[in-house]
Amino acid sequence: MKKLIKTITEIKNISISLEFILQEEYNILLNPETCNNINTILKPIEKKTMLFKKFVILNEDRLSLEKKYSIFAPYKNVKELNNSWNKIIEKLFLLREFNLKNKILINKKLFLNQYFLELFATHNKAITYDFKGDLKI
Repeated sequence: MKKLIKTITEIKNISISLEFILQEEYNILLNPETCNNINTILKPIEKKTMLFKKFVILNEDRLSLEKKYSIFAPYKNVKELNNSWNKIIEKLFLLREFNLKNKILINKKLFLNQYFLELFATHNKAITYDFKGDLKI
C-alpha cells in the first residue's frame, strides 16, 4: 500500500511540475521578444516530454498496484489517497486548459507566419522578371 501512496504522490508532483512548464511555455509563446533563439522554445518542450514519459510509467505502475491491492480510484476508503487523487484530477483539468491555450496560440502564430510567407512569395513573384523584361513565374 505504501508503494501505491508513493506512486500517487509522485504523479501529483509531476502534474504540478507540468503546470509550471505549460505556464512557462505559454508565456514564451505570448511574448515573442523573450524567445531570441530556438533553445528558449525547445527547453520547456524537452522538460514536458520527459515529465510525460515519467507520468505514463507511473500511471502504469499505479494501475498494476491497484490490481494488486484491489483498490481503485477515487480511493474513498483511504483518506490520503483520496486527497491526492482529487488534487491530481484538478491539475489534469487545469493542464488540459493550458494545453488548449498553448495550441491555440501556436496555431495563430503559425497561421500568421504562413500567411506572411505566402504574401512574401507572391511579392517576390510579382517583381521577378527575366532578361527580356517579361514576368518570370
